[in-house]
Amino acid sequence: MRRPLVVALILALAAATAAYLLLGRSRFRFTNRLAAPVRLVFGGRPPSTIPPNETIELAVPSGGASVAEWELVRPLSADGKPMGEEIRGAIVPRGRGTVADSAWVRQGDADYFAPLVTNASGDLLRVTVNAGLEGARDCDCAVRPGANRVFLGYYRLYGNSTVRVRSPGGGEATFRDLGPQVKSRDGTVGLRFEDKDLRPR
Repeated sequence: MRRPLVVALILALAAATAAYLLLGRSRFRFTNRLAAPVRLVFGGRPPSTIPPNETIELAVPSGGASVAEWELVRPLSADGKPMGEEIRGAIVPRGRGTVADSAWVRQGDADYFAPLVTNASGDLLRVTVNAGLEGARDCDCAVRPGANRVFLGYYRLYGNSTVRVRSPGGGEATFRDLGPQVKSRDGTVGLRFEDKDLRPR
């Protein structure tokens, strides 16, 4: 047999073996459907940070089950405090082929939403989400005048969820009953506050 033919056969066999090993392994496909990055830990690899609306696909390690754990990368306030609530999840990819999972606004029996605050007033605005409800949370931040669609993290969503702002001068404004208004896939809802909306407390 001629030497070039032998080499070609060896290369073809190596390619077929590599393809078999690659295709025979299970894959894990993870999509971030949130409006902020998530951090994914899987298979003993260094953590991967996945931007919004992006997908990562990884080989499932052989030799046993491996847990894929992810968590929302929460935004930080001016003094370095994480804003909003923790959102996290875990899955054990099982079976052959490709196993898919995603980070999104429903976790267990809880729904979450992300208010995007636009400050069209002339004052700093402090924000409290679900004010007047159980689980109300102050974002520990102040949104500057002129700021547009500021992401303040995710919060529990109820039918009667609220977002309240207060100014240093004593003005207050509240969006109420936000549950039906949150329709985007990533749970975001834009809220605009103007001087005319701010009423004395």
